Amino acid sequence: MLIYEKVIDGIFLVYSDSQFWFKCNGILIKNKNSGNILIDCNCFYKNEIKELINDKIEAYFVSHVHLDHVYNLHFYEEFDPKIKIYCPIPENNYLRDFNNFVEDNGTFDYGIGDNFKKFAFDELKFKELKYVIGFNSGTEFKFNNLILKTIPIPGHSPAHTAFSIEDSSGNKKKILFVADIGLTKMGPWYGFKYSNLNNVRDSIKKIEKIYLNDDYIITSGHGPVIFEKQSNIFRDLLRKMDESENKILNMLDPDTPKGLDDLIFKGLFFSENYIKPMKGDRENILYFFENNMILSHIKELMEKKKLIEVSKNQWIINNNNSI
Repeated sequence: MLIYEKVIDGIFLVYSDSQFWFKCNGILIKNKNSGNILIDCNCFYKNEIKELINDKIEAYFVSHVHLDHVYNLHFYEEFDPKIKIYCPIPENNYLRDFNNFVEDNGTFDYGIGDNFKKFAFDELKFKELKYVIGFNSGTEFKFNNLILKTIPIPGHSPAHTAFSIEDSSGNKKKILFVADIGLTKMGPWYGFKYSNLNNVRDSIKKIEKIYLNDDYIITSGHGPVIFEKQSNIFRDLLRKMDESENKILNMLDPDTPKGLDDLIFKGLFFSENYIKPMKGDRENILYFFENNMILSHIKELMEKKKLIEVSKNQWIINNNNSI
């Protein structure tokens, strides 16, 4: 069953009450004049998507192409081919040809490209789309009195996009939908090859500045609606990233070289309870995610001269570091 949580009049955070482990929140903007606007309303069952399209849909916006945000998009195209599906460039190409996604995200190079495709097509029932409208993140869209400002926040993915939802009359409070910036218990996520720690940090700081300098209600793809201003939420995300770095340092040694097998699935990012039921392709994919997240931090730690690589993917702490 779909849950419609009112954000302001005519705008709702929409999510399914299903217990399926792989899902996200979306935004429904009621627009009687030309049709409703949807953002990331993907992770629902087929009948739940049918419920959403009972009313005319003018446009559907994708924040980024990760499977939890797009694997059911094909239902919109099947139910109503007239729905305009917008996706930021270059990730629009992932929706039309999944091989582009597999090549860019690193699963192909890592040797699990076929596993990842099997997970997408067989388990999640993902289907490629015939028609996608690409847009450059940063573009502003207008639908009658609605202004939808797209904000590039790369790092999580190449074209990861946030949305500022505004009323041209200025009579309604603004809403900031920050997609997967990291407003979860885990914090920011950067598990693909193309993910970039510096870009993640810069995007967090960018969104923080936008949020603190205006009167926003904020919500995201995996978190609650935050109605009252919380000045520390983005600093907390940066702190979580620093904590991950420190955890990695604490797991390494100045004398005994250690490698990825000493770090992966040891609770750095995914908890033991989360990993335990994962088998086969799911487990391989999670291992790949942690591998990339840990290597991103290790690369930074080596640049800071806090670690020394003594052999391929084997490191010790640099006790002579004076920086």
